[in-house]
Amino acid sequence: MRTEELPKLFLENMKKLLGTEYQDYINSMKENNRTAFRVNTNKITPEQFMDICPFQTEPVPWNEKGFYYNADEDMPSKHPYYYAGLYYIQEPSAMIPASLLPVEVGDRVLDLCAAPGGKATELAAKLHGTGLLVANDISVSRAMALAKNLQIAGTGNAVVTAETPQNLAAVLSGFFQKVLIDAPCSGEGMFRRDPGMVKSWLAHGPEYYASIQTEILESAYELLAPGGDMVYSTCTFSPLEDEGMIQSFVKKHPDMTICEVPRYPGYSEGRPDWVPDGDSALKKCVRIFPHRAEGEGHFAVLLHKRGETGDTCGKSGMWDKNGTVPETGYGTEAFSVGKKRRKQSGKKGRNNTSDPRKNKQKQNDREEMEEFFQLLLPEAGIDLKQLSHKKDIYVSDTLAAGQMNGLRIVAGGLIIGNDKNGRFEPSPQLALALRGEDYRQRVDLPAGDERVIRYLKGETVVVDKPYKGYVLFCVDGYPLGWCKGNGFGTMKNKYYPGWRMQ
Repeated sequence: MRTEELPKLFLENMKKLLGTEYQDYINSMKENNRTAFRVNTNKITPEQFMDICPFQTEPVPWNEKGFYYNADEDMPSKHPYYYAGLYYIQEPSAMIPASLLPVEVGDRVLDLCAAPGGKATELAAKLHGTGLLVANDISVSRAMALAKNLQIAGTGNAVVTAETPQNLAAVLSGFFQKVLIDAPCSGEGMFRRDPGMVKSWLAHGPEYYASIQTEILESAYELLAPGGDMVYSTCTFSPLEDEGMIQSFVKKHPDMTICEVPRYPGYSEGRPDWVPDGDSALKKCVRIFPHRAEGEGHFAVLLHKRGETGDTCGKSGMWDKNGTVPETGYGTEAFSVGKKRRKQSGKKGRNNTSDPRKNKQKQNDREEMEEFFQLLLPEAGIDLKQLSHKKDIYVSDTLAAGQMNGLRIVAGGLIIGNDKNGRFEPSPQLALALRGEDYRQRVDLPAGDERVIRYLKGETVVVDKPYKGYVLFCVDGYPLGWCKGNGFGTMKNKYYPGWRMQ
């Protein structure tokens, strides 16, 4: 971008902060930004993906799952592997926050400002299908996009909420062992990648966002259990929003400690000299500068909330003294799933189980569902005893639904399927959560087969084998979605319309 497009006050501030490095920064703003993706280890290891990777790549130094690609030559967003959820396209420096949070198997994790899902999908991968991930965004529309990305990534142990941090804290105080805050900010580090952020900065500068960040941090403190870990991050250079924000927060909460994190090429240390009376511990923070690393501007810090046992950074406290997560005793009926449940009207005919037509539909639905589950192998880990049959069918055993009454929930748990005119239909989310080998009846085509693209565009597909019933459609062994055979080789396309390739 042209430096004359940058706000004059911003340039003056950067010159004061960077000193002799200022010209290097200005020169970097004239260069093209790097593009990257992060491999989804819920589905495939980085080593396995490199064996099938169709792109020219270079490793991102601060994330072993991240890889740069050449946007002039490759379009990962149009490749079938993208639709299979094998990777997430993400700005390189934005890979830092989730990588710094020491998530352990079984943790209850909160991504407080989660949309569109880059951080949440990595946190989900760290959980390996265990524990609970709550991914929140205050905007319902952004939360719905977030839910989509989590579903494509094959996440079944997540709840997506659209709440203010204050409302979450009022309901879930001390519930989470790990919390991530990628806070709304003035966006100075994104000027090169998104020149539209300049207009936002002119309308709302660092002072405006600092007050918001203070409120979010206070809510996050309430949500974090003693012994838990928190990452705070921004995509701005402003010391007011970065080191200054952390210094004020730690001073107010002396049980919060700034932690050391691994150092990688491209990392710069925090700058205590940029804030009044800056504590030397602020050097443990991480900064990315575009003139020092192949990424945009970013700031991140790992914080630890001390527990009663004198624990240290990266050693999370547990919900109870026995180190186990208590059973809630609640099923998915506790979820509102985006809308408040309708009250019973009392009118005749509604929910009337004596209606023979409805009973017939229910019987058909049950038979189709049982036929489907006969094809689903036990290795898939779907326990029929844990299903709650309402409008949708969920796996609810990993969800702390009872803890979340009163919250606006956009999506919760793994949707197995739903009723379509009295017939059971498996969900697109379930397909993405499975491995290819989890379902007996499947079509598996190589990425280069034109039928894969036809399927992703919602077209009918013809195969050699005369399948009948639901078939898992895969690319190179990785599920994309469902189709339904007629017994003659023609596959009725069941790929979700909202996800189709354009």
